[in-house]
Amino acid sequence: MAIGVRETGRQPKPSAVATRSPQQSRVVQLAQAGKARARAVKYHAPDYWLITTLVALVVFGTVIIFSATFAINLPDGGGAFSYLMRQAAWVAVGGIACFFVSRIDYHFWRQWSIPVLVGSILTLILVLLPHVGVEGGGASRWLNLGPLPQFQPSEVAKAALILYIADWLTKRGPRLQNWRTGLFPFAVILGGMIFLVMLEPDLGTSSVLAIIGITMLLVAGANLKQFALFLGSGALAFIVLAFSASYRRDRLMLFLKPEEDLWTVAGGWQLIQARLSFGSGGLFGVGLGASRLKYGWLPAAHTDAIFAVVGEELGLLGCACLLALFLMLAIRGYRVAFRAPDPFGALLATGIVSWIVFQALINIGGITTTIPFTGVPLPFISYGGTSLMVVLGITGVLINISRQTDERPLTPPKGRGRSNAPQQATAKPRHRSAVSPRSPVVHSER
Repeated sequence: MAIGVRETGRQPKPSAVATRSPQQSRVVQLAQAGKARARAVKYHAPDYWLITTLVALVVFGTVIIFSATFAINLPDGGGAFSYLMRQAAWVAVGGIACFFVSRIDYHFWRQWSIPVLVGSILTLILVLLPHVGVEGGGASRWLNLGPLPQFQPSEVAKAALILYIADWLTKRGPRLQNWRTGLFPFAVILGGMIFLVMLEPDLGTSSVLAIIGITMLLVAGANLKQFALFLGSGALAFIVLAFSASYRRDRLMLFLKPEEDLWTVAGGWQLIQARLSFGSGGLFGVGLGASRLKYGWLPAAHTDAIFAVVGEELGLLGCACLLALFLMLAIRGYRVAFRAPDPFGALLATGIVSWIVFQALINIGGITTTIPFTGVPLPFISYGGTSLMVVLGITGVLINISRQTDERPLTPPKGRGRSNAPQQATAKPRHRSAVSPRSPVVHSER
Protein backbone atom coordinates (compact mmCIF):
# COMPACT_ATOMS: atom_id res chain seq x y z
CA MET A 1 0.00 0.00 0.00
CA ALA A 2 1.31 3.40 -0.88
CA ILE A 3 2.19 5.55 2.07
CA GLY A 4 -0.27 8.32 2.86
CA VAL A 5 -3.13 7.03 0.61
CA ARG A 6 -6.29 5.67 2.17
CA GLU A 7 -7.80 2.41 0.96
CA THR A 8 -11.17 3.93 0.21
CA GLY A 9 -11.34 2.89 -3.42
CA ARG A 10 -11.68 6.52 -4.46
CA GLN A 11 -9.23 8.42 -6.57
CA PRO A 12 -7.57 11.33 -4.80
CA LYS A 13 -9.15 14.68 -5.66
CA PRO A 14 -6.85 16.70 -7.90
CA SER A 15 -5.56 19.89 -6.31
CA ALA A 16 -6.68 23.30 -7.45
CA VAL A 17 -3.18 24.05 -8.71
CA ALA A 18 -3.13 20.95 -10.90
CA THR A 19 -6.45 21.86 -12.55
CA ARG A 20 -5.36 25.37 -13.52
CA SER A 21 -4.51 26.16 -17.09
CA PRO A 22 -1.03 27.51 -17.90
CA GLN A 23 -2.52 30.98 -18.40
CA GLN A 24 -4.27 30.90 -15.02
CA SER A 25 -1.10 29.67 -13.33
CA ARG A 26 0.84 32.54 -14.88
CA VAL A 27 -1.69 35.06 -13.61
CA VAL A 28 -1.48 33.57 -10.11
CA GLN A 29 2.31 33.69 -10.22
CA LEU A 30 2.26 37.35 -11.26
CA ALA A 31 -0.22 38.19 -8.51
CA GLN A 32 1.87 36.39 -5.90
CA ALA A 33 5.02 38.10 -7.18
CA GLY A 34 3.29 41.47 -6.95
CA LYS A 35 2.20 40.81 -3.37
CA ALA A 36 5.69 39.62 -2.44
CA ARG A 37 7.23 42.73 -3.98
CA ALA A 38 4.75 44.95 -2.13
CA ARG A 39 5.74 43.31 1.16
CA ALA A 40 9.44 43.60 0.34
CA VAL A 41 9.39 47.24 -0.77
CA LYS A 42 10.72 49.54 1.91
CA TYR A 43 9.25 52.98 1.42
CA HIS A 44 10.70 56.09 2.93
CA ALA A 45 9.90 59.77 2.68
CA PRO A 46 9.84 61.10 -0.88
CA ASP A 47 12.25 63.68 -2.21
CA TYR A 48 10.70 66.82 -0.76
CA TRP A 49 13.04 69.06 -2.75
CA LEU A 50 11.66 67.46 -5.90
CA ILE A 51 8.06 67.92 -4.76
CA THR A 52 8.72 71.54 -3.75
CA THR A 53 10.22 72.25 -7.16
CA LEU A 54 7.22 70.74 -8.94
CA VAL A 55 4.78 72.75 -6.85
CA ALA A 56 6.76 75.93 -7.50
CA LEU A 57 6.70 75.31 -11.26
CA VAL A 58 2.94 74.71 -11.26
CA VAL A 59 2.25 77.85 -9.21
CA PHE A 60 4.62 79.90 -11.37
CA GLY A 61 2.91 78.65 -14.52
CA THR A 62 -0.62 79.30 -13.25
CA VAL A 63 0.22 82.89 -12.27
CA ILE A 64 1.97 83.74 -15.53
CA ILE A 65 -0.83 82.13 -17.60
CA PHE A 66 -3.37 84.38 -15.90
CA SER A 67 -1.15 87.36 -16.59
CA ALA A 68 -0.82 86.41 -20.26
CA THR A 69 -4.49 85.61 -20.88
CA PHE A 70 -6.70 87.90 -18.77
CA ALA A 71 -7.04 90.38 -21.64
CA ILE A 72 -7.60 87.90 -24.52
CA ASN A 73 -11.40 87.78 -24.24
CA LEU A 74 -11.96 91.37 -23.12
CA PRO A 75 -12.46 92.79 -26.67
CA ASP A 76 -15.24 90.24 -27.25
CA GLY A 77 -16.90 90.92 -23.91
CA GLY A 78 -15.53 87.76 -22.31
CA GLY A 79 -14.36 87.35 -18.74
CA ALA A 80 -10.81 87.85 -17.60
CA PHE A 81 -10.76 84.58 -15.65
CA SER A 82 -11.89 82.11 -18.34
CA TYR A 83 -8.41 80.82 -19.19
CA LEU A 84 -7.40 80.80 -15.55
CA MET A 85 -10.41 78.71 -14.51
CA ARG A 86 -9.71 76.11 -17.19
CA GLN A 87 -6.05 75.97 -16.26
CA ALA A 88 -6.95 75.63 -12.59
CA ALA A 89 -9.24 72.72 -13.43
CA TRP A 90 -6.43 70.98 -15.31
CA VAL A 91 -4.07 71.63 -12.42
CA ALA A 92 -6.59 70.04 -10.04
CA VAL A 93 -7.04 66.95 -12.23
CA GLY A 94 -3.31 66.61 -12.82
CA GLY A 95 -2.52 67.15 -9.14
CA ILE A 96 -4.98 64.44 -8.08
CA ALA A 97 -3.49 62.08 -10.68
CA CYS A 98 0.02 62.89 -9.47
CA PHE A 99 -0.94 62.15 -5.86
CA PHE A 100 -2.56 58.79 -6.55
CA VAL A 101 0.14 57.69 -9.01
CA SER A 102 2.82 58.56 -6.46
CA ARG A 103 1.16 56.10 -4.04
CA ILE A 104 1.33 53.20 -6.54
CA ASP A 105 4.49 51.13 -6.81
CA TYR A 106 6.08 52.10 -10.11
CA HIS A 107 6.62 48.41 -10.98
CA PHE A 108 2.85 48.15 -11.39
CA TRP A 109 3.00 50.19 -14.60
CA ARG A 110 5.48 47.80 -16.20
CA GLN A 111 2.81 45.25 -17.06
CA TRP A 112 0.92 47.98 -18.94
CA SER A 113 3.85 49.09 -21.11
CA ILE A 114 2.68 47.27 -24.24
CA PRO A 115 -1.07 48.12 -23.98
CA VAL A 116 -0.26 51.78 -23.34
CA LEU A 117 2.13 51.90 -26.31
CA VAL A 118 -0.42 50.22 -28.62
CA GLY A 119 -3.16 52.60 -27.46
CA SER A 120 -0.88 55.57 -28.01
CA ILE A 121 -0.07 54.42 -31.56
CA LEU A 122 -3.78 54.01 -32.33
CA THR A 123 -4.53 57.56 -31.17
CA LEU A 124 -1.66 58.89 -33.28
CA ILE A 125 -3.25 57.19 -36.28
CA LEU A 126 -6.76 58.44 -35.41
CA VAL A 127 -5.59 62.03 -35.30
CA LEU A 128 -4.68 61.78 -38.99
CA LEU A 129 -8.19 60.72 -40.06
CA PRO A 130 -10.59 63.34 -41.48
CA HIS A 131 -13.36 64.55 -39.14
CA VAL A 132 -11.55 62.87 -36.23
CA GLY A 133 -8.37 64.89 -35.98
CA VAL A 134 -8.69 68.63 -35.39
CA GLU A 135 -6.54 70.83 -37.60
CA GLY A 136 -4.93 73.99 -36.37
CA GLY A 137 -2.00 76.01 -37.67
CA GLY A 138 -1.59 73.69 -40.65
CA ALA A 139 -1.28 70.55 -38.53
CA SER A 140 -3.63 67.88 -37.20
CA ARG A 141 -2.54 67.27 -33.61
CA TRP A 142 -5.75 67.01 -31.56
CA LEU A 143 -8.62 64.57 -31.27
CA ASN A 144 -12.21 65.78 -31.21
CA LEU A 145 -13.93 64.22 -28.19
CA GLY A 146 -17.29 65.94 -28.58
CA PRO A 147 -18.32 67.77 -25.42
CA LEU A 148 -15.00 66.97 -23.73
CA PRO A 149 -11.91 69.14 -24.20
CA GLN A 150 -9.69 68.36 -27.16
CA PHE A 151 -7.04 65.74 -26.57
CA GLN A 152 -3.45 65.79 -27.91
CA PRO A 153 -2.18 62.21 -28.44
CA SER A 154 1.46 63.20 -28.95
CA GLU A 155 1.73 64.19 -25.27
CA VAL A 156 0.57 60.74 -24.18
CA ALA A 157 2.95 59.21 -26.75
CA LYS A 158 5.91 60.62 -24.82
CA ALA A 159 4.83 58.92 -21.60
CA ALA A 160 4.01 55.67 -23.43
CA LEU A 161 7.41 55.64 -25.13
CA ILE A 162 9.24 56.15 -21.82
CA LEU A 163 7.35 53.35 -20.12
CA TYR A 164 7.80 50.87 -22.96
CA ILE A 165 11.47 51.64 -23.64
CA ALA A 166 12.33 51.39 -19.93
CA ASP A 167 10.76 47.92 -19.84
CA TRP A 168 12.27 46.88 -23.18
CA LEU A 169 15.82 48.02 -22.39
CA THR A 170 15.70 46.34 -18.99
CA LYS A 171 14.81 43.01 -20.60
CA ARG A 172 17.53 43.28 -23.25
CA GLY A 173 20.45 42.96 -20.86
CA PRO A 174 23.65 41.85 -22.64
CA ARG A 175 21.73 41.49 -25.89
CA LEU A 176 21.72 45.28 -26.11
CA GLN A 177 25.37 45.11 -27.20
CA ASN A 178 24.42 43.22 -30.37
CA TRP A 179 23.01 45.51 -33.04
CA ARG A 180 20.62 42.83 -34.31
CA THR A 181 18.93 42.35 -30.93
CA GLY A 182 19.62 45.77 -29.48
CA LEU A 183 20.15 48.81 -31.66
CA PHE A 184 18.16 47.74 -34.73
CA PRO A 185 14.84 46.91 -32.98
CA PHE A 186 15.29 49.99 -30.79
CA ALA A 187 15.64 52.16 -33.91
CA VAL A 188 12.49 50.59 -35.38
CA ILE A 189 10.46 51.31 -32.22
CA LEU A 190 11.67 54.89 -31.85
CA GLY A 191 11.57 55.61 -35.56
CA GLY A 192 8.00 54.35 -35.86
CA MET A 193 6.76 56.71 -33.15
CA ILE A 194 8.63 59.66 -34.66
CA PHE A 195 7.27 58.85 -38.13
CA LEU A 196 3.66 58.96 -36.90
CA VAL A 197 4.23 62.28 -35.13
CA MET A 198 5.91 63.75 -38.20
CA LEU A 199 2.79 62.93 -40.25
CA GLU A 200 0.77 65.43 -38.18
CA PRO A 201 3.29 67.20 -38.71
CA ASP A 202 5.07 68.09 -35.46
CA LEU A 203 8.83 68.57 -35.68
CA GLY A 204 9.18 69.80 -32.10
CA THR A 205 7.55 66.76 -30.50
CA SER A 206 9.54 64.48 -32.82
CA SER A 207 12.73 66.09 -31.53
CA VAL A 208 11.64 65.52 -27.92
CA LEU A 209 10.87 61.85 -28.62
CA ALA A 210 14.28 61.40 -30.22
CA ILE A 211 16.05 62.99 -27.25
CA ILE A 212 14.12 60.80 -24.80
CA GLY A 213 15.06 57.62 -26.65
CA ILE A 214 18.70 58.58 -27.13
CA THR A 215 19.14 59.49 -23.46
CA MET A 216 17.59 56.26 -22.21
CA LEU A 217 19.63 54.17 -24.67
CA LEU A 218 22.87 55.79 -23.50
CA VAL A 219 22.04 55.25 -19.82
CA ALA A 220 21.11 51.63 -20.53
CA GLY A 221 24.70 50.93 -21.57
CA ALA A 222 24.60 50.90 -25.36
CA ASN A 223 27.71 50.04 -27.35
CA LEU A 224 29.40 53.40 -27.83
CA LYS A 225 30.44 52.74 -31.45
CA GLN A 226 26.94 51.64 -32.35
CA PHE A 227 25.52 54.58 -30.40
CA ALA A 228 27.70 57.04 -32.32
CA LEU A 229 26.57 55.52 -35.62
CA PHE A 230 22.94 55.64 -34.50
CA LEU A 231 23.33 59.27 -33.42
CA GLY A 232 24.87 60.28 -36.74
CA SER A 233 22.20 58.46 -38.75
CA GLY A 234 19.47 60.03 -36.64
CA ALA A 235 20.92 63.53 -37.14
CA LEU A 236 21.04 62.98 -40.90
CA ALA A 237 17.45 61.74 -40.94
CA PHE A 238 16.37 64.77 -38.88
CA ILE A 239 17.99 67.15 -41.37
CA VAL A 240 16.32 65.41 -44.29
CA LEU A 241 12.90 65.54 -42.62
CA ALA A 242 13.37 69.13 -41.52
CA PHE A 243 14.19 70.36 -45.02
CA SER A 244 11.77 68.09 -46.89
CA ALA A 245 8.89 70.54 -46.43
CA SER A 246 9.11 74.20 -47.39
CA TYR A 247 7.41 75.54 -44.25
CA ARG A 248 9.77 73.58 -41.96
CA ARG A 249 12.76 74.69 -44.00
CA ASP A 250 11.69 78.34 -43.84
CA ARG A 251 11.15 78.15 -40.08
CA LEU A 252 14.58 76.64 -39.47
CA MET A 253 16.27 79.12 -41.80
CA LEU A 254 14.89 81.98 -39.70
CA PHE A 255 17.58 81.05 -37.18
CA LEU A 256 20.27 82.09 -39.68
CA LYS A 257 18.69 85.32 -40.89
CA PRO A 258 19.78 88.72 -39.54
CA GLU A 259 17.31 90.68 -37.49
CA GLU A 260 16.45 93.18 -40.21
CA ASP A 261 15.26 90.35 -42.47
CA LEU A 262 12.93 88.92 -39.84
CA TRP A 263 10.55 91.87 -40.28
CA THR A 264 9.82 90.93 -43.88
CA VAL A 265 9.66 87.10 -43.87
CA ALA A 266 6.80 84.87 -42.77
CA GLY A 267 7.30 83.50 -39.27
CA GLY A 268 9.82 86.16 -38.31
CA TRP A 269 7.23 88.40 -36.64
CA GLN A 270 6.94 86.18 -33.56
CA LEU A 271 10.71 86.09 -33.00
CA ILE A 272 10.95 89.88 -33.44
CA GLN A 273 8.21 90.48 -30.88
CA ALA A 274 9.84 88.00 -28.52
CA ARG A 275 13.12 89.89 -28.73
CA LEU A 276 11.27 93.13 -28.05
CA SER A 277 9.67 91.51 -25.01
CA PHE A 278 13.00 90.48 -23.54
CA GLY A 279 14.47 93.91 -24.30
CA SER A 280 11.53 95.72 -22.70
CA GLY A 281 11.80 93.63 -19.55
CA GLY A 282 15.38 94.51 -18.80
CA LEU A 283 16.75 93.28 -15.49
CA PHE A 284 13.66 93.42 -13.24
CA GLY A 285 10.81 93.54 -15.78
CA VAL A 286 7.92 95.95 -16.27
CA GLY A 287 5.85 94.26 -13.55
CA LEU A 288 3.56 91.26 -13.31
CA GLY A 289 0.56 91.80 -15.60
CA ALA A 290 2.03 94.94 -17.20
CA SER A 291 3.23 93.37 -20.45
CA ARG A 292 2.23 95.35 -23.53
CA LEU A 293 3.32 93.02 -26.31
CA LYS A 294 0.92 90.28 -25.18
CA TYR A 295 -1.98 92.46 -26.37
CA GLY A 296 -2.07 91.00 -29.86
CA TRP A 297 1.53 91.76 -30.78
CA LEU A 298 3.22 88.55 -29.62
CA PRO A 299 1.67 85.45 -31.28
CA ALA A 300 0.97 82.47 -28.98
CA ALA A 301 1.85 84.55 -25.93
CA HIS A 302 0.16 82.06 -23.58
CA THR A 303 1.50 78.86 -25.17
CA ASP A 304 4.76 78.49 -27.11
CA ALA A 305 5.96 82.08 -26.50
CA ILE A 306 5.06 82.38 -22.82
CA PHE A 307 8.73 82.59 -21.80
CA ALA A 308 8.88 85.93 -23.63
CA VAL A 309 6.04 87.18 -21.41
CA VAL A 310 8.06 86.08 -18.39
CA GLY A 311 11.02 88.04 -19.72
CA GLU A 312 9.00 91.20 -20.26
CA GLU A 313 7.08 91.21 -16.99
CA LEU A 314 9.66 89.72 -14.61
CA GLY A 315 12.85 90.59 -16.46
CA LEU A 316 16.13 88.74 -16.49
CA LEU A 317 15.71 87.97 -12.79
CA GLY A 318 12.39 86.19 -13.36
CA CYS A 319 13.81 84.20 -16.27
CA ALA A 320 16.78 83.20 -14.12
CA CYS A 321 14.44 82.01 -11.34
CA LEU A 322 12.46 79.89 -13.80
CA LEU A 323 15.65 78.40 -15.23
CA ALA A 324 16.83 77.67 -11.68
CA LEU A 325 13.63 75.71 -11.02
CA PHE A 326 14.18 73.55 -14.10
CA LEU A 327 17.83 73.10 -13.07
CA MET A 328 16.72 71.97 -9.61
CA LEU A 329 14.26 69.56 -11.22
CA ALA A 330 17.07 68.12 -13.34
CA ILE A 331 19.41 67.72 -10.36
CA ARG A 332 16.86 66.09 -8.07
CA GLY A 333 15.32 64.01 -10.85
CA TYR A 334 18.61 62.57 -12.09
CA ARG A 335 19.57 61.97 -8.47
CA VAL A 336 16.46 59.81 -8.13
CA ALA A 337 17.45 57.94 -11.30
CA PHE A 338 20.99 57.40 -9.99
CA ARG A 339 19.72 56.02 -6.68
CA ALA A 340 16.80 53.97 -8.07
CA PRO A 341 16.57 50.47 -6.60
CA ASP A 342 16.61 48.66 -9.96
CA PRO A 343 17.44 49.26 -13.65
CA PHE A 344 13.78 49.69 -14.62
CA GLY A 345 13.35 52.51 -12.10
CA ALA A 346 16.61 54.15 -13.21
CA LEU A 347 15.60 54.14 -16.87
CA LEU A 348 12.05 55.27 -16.10
CA ALA A 349 13.26 58.22 -14.02
CA THR A 350 15.86 59.12 -16.66
CA GLY A 351 13.23 59.24 -19.39
CA ILE A 352 10.81 61.36 -17.33
CA VAL A 353 13.40 63.94 -16.31
CA SER A 354 14.94 64.09 -19.80
CA TRP A 355 11.52 64.71 -21.31
CA ILE A 356 10.71 67.67 -19.07
CA VAL A 357 14.15 69.27 -18.98
CA PHE A 358 15.03 68.96 -22.66
CA GLN A 359 11.59 70.08 -23.81
CA ALA A 360 12.00 73.16 -21.61
CA LEU A 361 15.41 73.83 -23.17
CA ILE A 362 13.98 73.46 -26.69
CA ASN A 363 11.17 75.91 -25.92
CA ILE A 364 13.39 78.47 -24.22
CA GLY A 365 16.16 78.11 -26.79
CA GLY A 366 13.70 78.55 -29.66
CA ILE A 367 11.93 81.66 -28.38
CA THR A 368 15.28 83.29 -27.54
CA THR A 369 16.62 82.28 -31.03
CA THR A 370 19.45 80.37 -29.37
CA ILE A 371 18.38 77.36 -31.43
CA PRO A 372 15.91 77.06 -34.35
CA PHE A 373 12.32 77.60 -33.22
CA THR A 374 10.20 74.44 -33.48
CA GLY A 375 7.19 75.24 -31.30
CA VAL A 376 6.78 73.00 -28.24
CA PRO A 377 5.05 73.99 -25.00
CA LEU A 378 7.05 74.93 -21.93
CA PRO A 379 6.30 72.20 -19.35
CA PHE A 380 4.22 73.39 -16.36
CA ILE A 381 4.21 76.95 -17.72
CA SER A 382 2.45 76.98 -21.11
CA TYR A 383 -1.33 76.94 -21.30
CA GLY A 384 -2.72 73.54 -22.26
CA GLY A 385 -4.66 70.74 -20.61
CA THR A 386 -3.26 67.54 -22.11
CA SER A 387 0.37 68.55 -21.65
CA LEU A 388 -0.08 69.65 -18.03
CA MET A 389 -2.15 66.65 -16.92
CA VAL A 390 0.16 64.10 -18.55
CA VAL A 391 3.29 65.74 -17.15
CA LEU A 392 1.82 65.91 -13.64
CA GLY A 393 0.72 62.29 -13.88
CA ILE A 394 4.12 61.04 -15.01
CA THR A 395 5.91 63.03 -12.30
CA GLY A 396 3.85 61.01 -9.82
CA VAL A 397 5.80 57.98 -11.03
CA LEU A 398 9.04 59.88 -10.43
CA ILE A 399 7.94 60.72 -6.88
CA ASN A 400 7.16 57.07 -6.21
CA ILE A 401 10.64 56.08 -7.39
CA SER A 402 12.08 58.68 -5.01
CA ARG A 403 10.28 56.90 -2.15
CA GLN A 404 12.21 53.69 -2.90
CA THR A 405 15.70 55.03 -3.58
CA ASP A 406 18.76 53.79 -1.78
CA GLU A 407 19.69 56.69 0.47
CA ARG A 408 22.74 55.18 2.16
CA PRO A 409 25.88 57.33 1.82
CA LEU A 410 28.60 56.23 -0.52
CA THR A 411 31.67 54.54 0.93
CA PRO A 412 34.96 55.73 -0.58
CA PRO A 413 36.90 53.15 -2.63
CA LYS A 414 39.79 51.45 -0.89
CA GLY A 415 43.08 53.22 -1.31
CA ARG A 416 41.52 56.51 -2.45
CA GLY A 417 41.13 59.41 -0.11
CA ARG A 418 41.12 59.47 3.65
CA SER A 419 38.30 59.39 6.10
CA ASN A 420 38.42 60.44 9.74
CA ALA A 421 35.49 58.18 10.58
CA PRO A 422 36.31 54.57 11.45
CA GLN A 423 35.33 52.07 8.76
CA GLN A 424 33.13 49.17 9.79
CA ALA A 425 34.43 45.85 8.64
CA THR A 426 30.94 44.47 8.14
CA ALA A 427 29.69 47.34 6.00
CA LYS A 428 28.22 46.15 2.73
CA PRO A 429 28.97 47.98 -0.52
CA ARG A 430 26.09 50.04 -1.68
CA HIS A 431 24.07 48.81 -4.63
CA ARG A 432 23.65 51.32 -7.41
CA SER A 433 21.38 51.11 -10.40
CA ALA A 434 23.75 53.19 -12.47
CA VAL A 435 27.31 52.15 -12.94
CA SER A 436 30.40 53.20 -14.80
CA PRO A 437 30.09 54.07 -18.51
CA ARG A 438 31.93 50.88 -19.42
CA SER A 439 29.37 48.65 -17.79
CA PRO A 440 25.73 48.47 -18.92
CA VAL A 441 23.21 49.62 -16.37
CA VAL A 442 20.70 46.92 -17.19
CA HIS A 443 20.74 43.22 -16.57
CA SER A 444 18.63 40.71 -18.39
CA GLU A 445 15.35 39.92 -16.66
CA ARG A 446 13.32 36.91 -17.52
